[in-house]
Amino acid sequence: MGEFLENLVFDYADMIRPGELVLVEYTSREPVYLLFQVITEYARSRGVPVIVVDILDGFHVMKSQLTFAGLDTSSLNEIPVLKVGGKIDTGKVLSRVKETAEIAVFKRQLMKGLRRIHDEFGEAPFIRVVVGTSELLQLLERDPAKMEEFFAGITRPLVGNPYSRGVVFINRKRVSRRGLKEVEEISTRVLETRIDCGKLTIRVVKSIYFEEYGAEIQLDPCALRERLTSGGE
Repeated sequence: MGEFLENLVFDYADMIRPGELVLVEYTSREPVYLLFQVITEYARSRGVPVIVVDILDGFHVMKSQLTFAGLDTSSLNEIPVLKVGGKIDTGKVLSRVKETAEIAVFKRQLMKGLRRIHDEFGEAPFIRVVVGTSELLQLLERDPAKMEEFFAGITRPLVGNPYSRGVVFINRKRVSRRGLKEVEEISTRVLETRIDCGKLTIRVVKSIYFEEYGAEIQLDPCALRERLTSGGE
């Protein structure tokens, strides 16, 4: 499994260019917390900084699931975090944003937090992982005008940021079709997960490279967990 990760999964991640936004669509049935850990493992192996945008304690949930799966999560305590709402601090929180603020205020707080993170890393490109997005979209769905303002003023401008590659996790069963379509439209790549015969299948449903459409990667969750538990050995 270790060689498989390096030769296929990590090589694919290398192809994701600065400025891209990758959407990972999942359901509650799939162990996507393992994919989250794969991202941190990839970042460590490549010497690339990673930050987490933690919306409404989504990072706490991911970390707890990894702990229950038997993985050492101590390294996650040092990951820089931009905290959006929620009450449970996970990782190294550098900045906070109130999710209940008006969009203009929300944007100002968010951009201030991202600038602080940029100052932390200097000119080094980093990976930005967003968790808890499903919960935020559920709140925004109550006000369609506010949702559009959110996408127009915050999400779309982040695409093309030369200093980061973005990964967003969304539970496709918990958000409206309209909200999901908006994120799909913005994203440069869309990956969809499902469970097939005990395997975690990742399917490319959108990419900037047309030849990737429909491509699939199958991972054995048990073998992946063991590999991550062993620290990559």
